[in-house]
Amino acid sequence: MATSVQLFFEDYATALTSFSAENISGFYQTPMAVYSDQGVQTVAEMSEVIAFWEQGIEPYKAQNIEKAMPRVLSEQQLSETIFISQVAWDNYDSSGEKVSSETNFYILTGNKGALKISGLIIMNK
Repeated sequence: MATSVQLFFEDYATALTSFSAENISGFYQTPMAVYSDQGVQTVAEMSEVIAFWEQGIEPYKAQNIEKAMPRVLSEQQLSETIFISQVAWDNYDSSGEKVSSETNFYILTGNKGALKISGLIIMNK
């Protein structure tokens, strides 16, 4: 049986392939933090998340991604409302060919049964 975290990422995948910055941003909460080898970026306003995704969807469009398949590799509930999940993504074009893959960690916060991304750790391979 799929967990609520798996279902969250399946819904998030649908938003990603809508190429709508507003739809994608609905899966985030602010403030949030993004961790990468380039440092830590704090995001205080939802308008910043939307602005990021307005640019962030362009590489996905350029690859003609039509389907994003999330696979939850690990899931840990740290408290009543906080989860951390490692998710592998396989992205497919209209012919069903895999065009890219990525894996990241997500910090999720639950509020009244609804999960939101409150932190992201970008992994480099």
